[in-house]
Amino acid sequence: MCTSLTYTNGAGHHFFARTMDFPTTTPWRPIFLPRDYRWLTALNTHRTTRYALLGGGRIAADRPAYLMADGVNERGLTCAELYLPGAVTYAADPLAGKINLTPQDFINWALGEHATLAEVVADLPQVRLVSRRWGSDRYVYPFHWILSDRTGQTLVIEPTDLALHAEIDASGILTNTPVLATHLHNLNQFLRVPGDTFQPATITAARDYLTSGAPLPTGPVPTNRFIRTAITRWGTPTLPTNSATQRAIFTWLAAVSLPYQPERRHERNHNYTHYRSLIDLEAKSYTFIPRTTHRLQQIRLTPQMAASRHFPHVFPAN
Repeated sequence: MCTSLTYTNGAGHHFFARTMDFPTTTPWRPIFLPRDYRWLTALNTHRTTRYALLGGGRIAADRPAYLMADGVNERGLTCAELYLPGAVTYAADPLAGKINLTPQDFINWALGEHATLAEVVADLPQVRLVSRRWGSDRYVYPFHWILSDRTGQTLVIEPTDLALHAEIDASGILTNTPVLATHLHNLNQFLRVPGDTFQPATITAARDYLTSGAPLPTGPVPTNRFIRTAITRWGTPTLPTNSATQRAIFTWLAAVSLPYQPERRHERNHNYTHYRSLIDLEAKSYTFIPRTTHRLQQIRLTPQMAASRHFPHVFPAN
């Protein structure tokens, strides 16, 4: 499944990037959701956005709703969902007095109603994630989330129990199961660094490993994708410009993308990379590369767009 990373370049711009890997499903597109947008949760309740947002998503087949897989809002807050099977805990039912959401609703809530990471963290104790399917989806998907803002900090939210909390992700990397703590342990073990946390010694070891030319882990296993991306991201000298950053990050993402296999297109468990995306948090730009054409499309969430567009807009992917 997915691979994500955050990055700060030499020009001081903060970036978020990801591959969107998922079984065969409805098409993913760049989607804009406006301010003051009244949207329907999967629990058939309504919430209203305070901030416009732009990201990758898909349209529900059976109702007027948008599932966002990642995005940035007009205040420079980003969020993305990644798969966490075997590790999540969701509530069976909503609870009065709580912000009741399904996992698929979380990004709309986080980006639509918050300007900063601090605001999201302050509201987390009120959130109850409820085990309900989103529209006609077959499953309740097990997610964890990676978030960042223009402070340069990266947070991960993993719903391993009903009380949600955020943890700092100093590595700026996230893939799928296992949980972040296990990924960091595995990274240090691979680099022969003592301890279970991401630390300066981890960065030094990543630089030494990349310089040595030793082979990087390969294949679709989340642990291998985490280690490979972490070593590449931290082992590479700081990229000086935005254009150099875009080229490098899309190259890193290509190395962990999952191929589409036409002969498996009807299999429910055929995971492949639908798109790669890159967000510049300062410019509020969303760069989208779909599997089908590999055409780079860049869309900016400008102040004018946020102020003047009052309806959702789905951009073509190709």
